[in-house]
Amino acid sequence: MLRPTFFNITLLFFLLQSAWAAAQTKPAGSKAPGNKPWLKEYKEYREYDDIYVVKKVSIPCRSYETFITDKNGRKLTPAYRDIGDFAEGLAEFVPMELDAKGHGLHGFIDKRGKIVIEPKYTSTDRFRDGKTWVIYPSGKHYGLSYIDLTGKEIYRIPIHHYANHYLIKDSDVDFLCNQDTKEDVLWWIQRPMDFFTLNFNFSRFIEKEIKASKLIYHFNYKGKYGIIDKNMILKVPVALDDIDPEYKYSGQGMERVQYGDKFGYISPFTGDLIVPFEYTDTRKPTNGLFWVKKNGKWGCIDKTGKLRIQHLYDEATGFTAENRSAVAINGKFGHIDKSGKVRTPLKYDFASYYNHGISMIRIDDKYGYMDTTGRFITKIIYDEALPFDHPITTVERSWLRFELSLDGKETFAGFSYKLNAVFIIIAVLIFIWLNNLLYQKMLKGRLARKAKK
Repeated sequence: MLRPTFFNITLLFFLLQSAWAAAQTKPAGSKAPGNKPWLKEYKEYREYDDIYVVKKVSIPCRSYETFITDKNGRKLTPAYRDIGDFAEGLAEFVPMELDAKGHGLHGFIDKRGKIVIEPKYTSTDRFRDGKTWVIYPSGKHYGLSYIDLTGKEIYRIPIHHYANHYLIKDSDVDFLCNQDTKEDVLWWIQRPMDFFTLNFNFSRFIEKEIKASKLIYHFNYKGKYGIIDKNMILKVPVALDDIDPEYKYSGQGMERVQYGDKFGYISPFTGDLIVPFEYTDTRKPTNGLFWVKKNGKWGCIDKTGKLRIQHLYDEATGFTAENRSAVAINGKFGHIDKSGKVRTPLKYDFASYYNHGISMIRIDDKYGYMDTTGRFITKIIYDEALPFDHPITTVERSWLRFELSLDGKETFAGFSYKLNAVFIIIAVLIFIWLNNLLYQKMLKGRLARKAKK
């Protein structure tokens, strides 16, 4: 899998698009074409082949009407508050009637003035590659979806999982003077230019980079992460506190992401949220299972997010090739398999993970080793021990050190490190005693020679 690309966004490019749209609008009046004298009655117009989008402005920013006309000035639509730019055969429009909160409702019409997509959205944008985004109230939040040219929903962000972001109560719905189709929903960080939006439009350079990516594209804006796919569909809004592109905690078809103090998982291929933000801790997956912590207890989910092992355990290790995980409840350790069945009773003071078919067990400060059947291959006699990370491990008993093989056979390897330390201390003490004895003898000799003189 290719490592995802990162980009820190510094501008919201919908502002640039608004300026671009304004540049396409031509003032009417005295500059109207000589063969179109009827255009003089309008404040501004835009020409599209054989039709015109024209606007009357009675009171700037307060009272205005917009129409589609044919080339002879015949109106093809009733008066609307605004009609946006045509793209892929459709133009955004806002009717004169506002919603209950005084906001414009946004839909789409074709060049004949036919309503193709009913005006029901709080904000939207022109079509690109057969789709556009739409924003609308969704419970306590504003939601965002992508629709096609018929109005059919292509993708809906599961906005309810981002409980602390994009709340309606925290938003402002703003638009440019006389330009209701340039409306957007803003969440202010600091006025007048520091804010979040739910939708993100990228520069052409970054858009090209996103489309060229083989998988999903992570990006950062003001310390928060969002995820968009190569089809320019925002899969995760800019709300994540952390992601895991290095796969320290991810793998096997899911990438861990963080929202607030909780963790969930997305698909690293599509960006879809697979597992909601329910878990306070996670472990790197092993053998198709993910240990996740909830309410202080560990349980297991699979790569679809389905709970496979109940949240019962205070401690848990990854599943090894032996189909075993070491688990603990109330300080007692044992082993379970991937089905959750207890394979080693939870009665030991410690039990390590299995490796090479062997687990290390501790009882009353003594260690031993058992195989996957529960048979001990050694007695519980060792003062110090290590798991079988290799086919040979090291153990200590009775101040002696041994190399232990997988069949439980010992090979003497030397004295215990503790005993070596004792020997070193004794040697140092003897050295000090002998050095002091030699010094006393030399001192007596000097005194005897002085006495003779």
